[in-house]
Amino acid sequence: MRRRLFWTIAGVAAVTGLLVLAGSAFAYQRAVIDATYREMQHSSQEAVLIIEETLERIARRPGAVQELFHLLQGDQLEPRLGRIRRTAGGSDIAFAVIPEDGDARFSSDLFDRVNLDQDTLDSGVTQFTRSSTGELVVITPTTISVQNTDVTLLVGLAREAPIVRLVDQLGAMLVIIVGIGVLSALLARLLSGSVANRLEPLANASRDLADGDLSVRVPNLEDPELDEVAVAFNEMAQELEASQMRERDFILGIGHDLRTPLTTIGGYAEALEGGEVDPEEIERIGGVLGVQSRQLGRLIEDLSTLARLEQPEFSLRTEQVDVGAHVKEVVEGFSRHAKEIGVKLSIEANEGLVLETDPDRLGQIAQNLVENAMRYTPETGTVTVVVSEEGSSCVIEVADTGIGITPEDLPHIFDRHYVGRQRQLRNEGSGLGLSIVSGLVELMGGEVTAESMPGKGTTITVRLPI
Repeated sequence: MRRRLFWTIAGVAAVTGLLVLAGSAFAYQRAVIDATYREMQHSSQEAVLIIEETLERIARRPGAVQELFHLLQGDQLEPRLGRIRRTAGGSDIAFAVIPEDGDARFSSDLFDRVNLDQDTLDSGVTQFTRSSTGELVVITPTTISVQNTDVTLLVGLAREAPIVRLVDQLGAMLVIIVGIGVLSALLARLLSGSVANRLEPLANASRDLADGDLSVRVPNLEDPELDEVAVAFNEMAQELEASQMRERDFILGIGHDLRTPLTTIGGYAEALEGGEVDPEEIERIGGVLGVQSRQLGRLIEDLSTLARLEQPEFSLRTEQVDVGAHVKEVVEGFSRHAKEIGVKLSIEANEGLVLETDPDRLGQIAQNLVENAMRYTPETGTVTVVVSEEGSSCVIEVADTGIGITPEDLPHIFDRHYVGRQRQLRNEGSGLGLSIVSGLVELMGGEVTAESMPGKGTTITVRLPI
């Protein structure tokens, strides 16, 4: 990990340094060009002043405009303009005379090689541009009065664009690149070592967790971002540890549920085999064995259903079902048992509420909810089933006046691996009914919720989309 961090950080630092170097070279080239433009602008303004001084003595003569153009083309200004040309780095100086009415006169083809921005020139602002041959060009406009006529005079300067050649900078660039490489390596070594040392507790904890130690936790890593990772790891490890404990309790519970009927069946089997049972007891023993075998069968069936719910091929066989009538039929099947245990069972169902669903699975949901409610409801208690329509949902509500569920257990009652603190009043069923209900309701696209108050009862509500 330390080596990968080193090369990653070194690569990022090196690439960043090279990008900065390339950006600096571009910025330097741009700065040189801008400085050249400013120098050329200053030179063009000097040329304008020289020309204005020279033209004062001819401004009022007849044919002054024509004389002005010949003056600009001649050699009278060359001594003074030559100094400007040399100062501007060998610039080509050109002039243009544009009368208010008449043809423009150009002293050079420089103006043919540039696109004049007439709006800029009319406003008296210097134009910075490039010629068609790549030269830097500065055109400065000025207005002079010749024989009471305004004449626009353009002074253009052109010179080759300065180029910062790579070969001229190669030595300095090599030194900078080597420096970037060395600094990148040092920075990468420092950072990779620091990060690796801070991540070492997380790496060790991950290996311990993989080896099965779910009690391992990561200490504070003294870094806000890494601490978030450590907190997430600790939450994961805590949940895994809690899940393992729930699974262990679940297995112990299933083992107890299996052991009780098996012990009863085994005891009676030995008694029958040894001839220790009176003939008049055989019928009673047969009833006990039947109850215990059915208990085992129910437990095995529930475990099988839970396993199938997790398989992708598990599907519903849907058809049009009158939910109220179907649930009522299921609930009435518990009437005799409710009387035997002294629990009042009632149902309020509006028939005619038709739903496209699997009737067998819908019946299984109702059966598990009623059976679970009766298991935790004492004698003289009540279990009430209500089927109704709320908006776009079909609602099945099963309420009891049983022992209730503690706030600590309530969020986990649909978890198949969770073993709550409340013990059922009657040893009936597998204890997996609510987990099966949750899985089936989720498969039907609905939701199941629970409300409870210890000592006063519980209400389980199933909502299925219509």
